Amino acid sequence: MDAIRRALLSGELVPGQRVKEAPLADALGVSRPTIREAIHQLIHEGSLVQEPYKGIRVAKPSPQDLLGVAEVRVALETLAALNLAKNPDGEGMTRLRQALQTHLDALDSGDVVKADLTHLELHRTLWEGAENPMLTRIWPLVESQIRMAMSLDQATRSDPARDADLHVRLVDVIASGDEDRIVAEVREHIARSANEVVKLIERQPGQL
Repeated sequence: MDAIRRALLSGELVPGQRVKEAPLADALGVSRPTIREAIHQLIHEGSLVQEPYKGIRVAKPSPQDLLGVAEVRVALETLAALNLAKNPDGEGMTRLRQALQTHLDALDSGDVVKADLTHLELHRTLWEGAENPMLTRIWPLVESQIRMAMSLDQATRSDPARDADLHVRLVDVIASGDEDRIVAEVREHIARSANEVVKLIERQPGQL
């Protein structure tokens, strides 16, 4: 799974590309059942899709898909951030800071797979730290779409320094407790990034 994720994040596998079990198993030196299990997990996560009569391909979200995910995230993560900010010294903020440091360490390591996974975990921690039962129940329903959007962002523009700055600022603003700043920062963090990725991909013929 890590090898396939690395290929997705590095652009070796691009949106819409066909993924075949046999060549992949040969390239990685593993058995077909092992590859099949990894592919099925990545389908479940949303990185790959299985199309009837067409086989398995790398997920190829449309601009509308990406912007739609961003719109939902802005609404729900703003709620999560505002709830979390009510207790800046609580366990939720402590866990969020720990998740941030883990993500920063992953970025420093240069491991694109770790950076991708810890990015998702940071935002999952934000949702869970809000201690809102509805948000906790909603997360599994939208996780695959959020993962897809985040992975595509990373694959489109690998910029660890920008990634680190954005997430340090997000956590600092949440910790400030300033509601107006939190609302503005969450929107900036999610919606602006989504719009930028859409513009970057639309400049690449055949991507979307």
